[in-house]
Amino acid sequence: MALRPIAKALLRAGIGYKEFSGIAKAAFVHVAAEDYGLRGRETNSSRIAVMTGITRKEVKKIRESGPGMLMKDFVRESPASIVLDKWHSDSNYLDSLGQARILDYNSGQYSFCDLVATYGGDVPPGAMRTELKRIGAVDLLPVGKIKATKSYFIPDGVDDRLIIGLQDNIASVASTVAFNCDPKRVVGVDTRYNSVSSVDGIDKQFLPEIHAHARSEMFLLGDSFSKHLNEFKDRSDPDNRDQYQIGIGLYYYELGTEE
Repeated sequence: MALRPIAKALLRAGIGYKEFSGIAKAAFVHVAAEDYGLRGRETNSSRIAVMTGITRKEVKKIRESGPGMLMKDFVRESPASIVLDKWHSDSNYLDSLGQARILDYNSGQYSFCDLVATYGGDVPPGAMRTELKRIGAVDLLPVGKIKATKSYFIPDGVDDRLIIGLQDNIASVASTVAFNCDPKRVVGVDTRYNSVSSVDGIDKQFLPEIHAHARSEMFLLGDSFSKHLNEFKDRSDPDNRDQYQIGIGLYYYELGTEE
């Protein structure tokens, strides 16, 4: 259940399981390396492999790539992304001006089916066409021809709000949960405030009214807390390297029967 909304958000951004798996592997490796070392040193690759279940070969590759690997780095490796890239770079699929040619679906040499068979792995051309159409990367023309309208695999309508939501909001909530679940913390003393107020059984007709009230109340609380934090920022030394980003997360959610 907890992963369903995350999967929904990732699919909207054109990120599938393979890309998510790569991101997750990198996260497991870097956390295991940094948090479970002995005597102030990073954990060795063999122990990371035991802890995470990831092979030592993969651990070595991830560690050498550094901690800065982002979602976009994995999206570039998806079959759809590779197909679009090769459509715009392989000379067999370019016109005399170096632009991506309009392709026949499955007629003649270097058709769309040929492109997918060469670069799309085991993905059937029909499924690839449907997905590229869904994200607005192709136009389906008469007589079975296909025109590329973009060279990158990001669905239409996806903007920075989704990326910010995934990288900042979800990460912030998860960091608080992870902190409070640390067995070294003293419950009720060394914990971070984390509370959710929810009620089941509310009719759909009341949602707009509740939403408006929540927006108003959360804006006031957020504004008040922001002013409070800025007072401490004004008193802090800008040259001090031992500093933290502090915040309070406010969000409103609705879970219907379809969730």
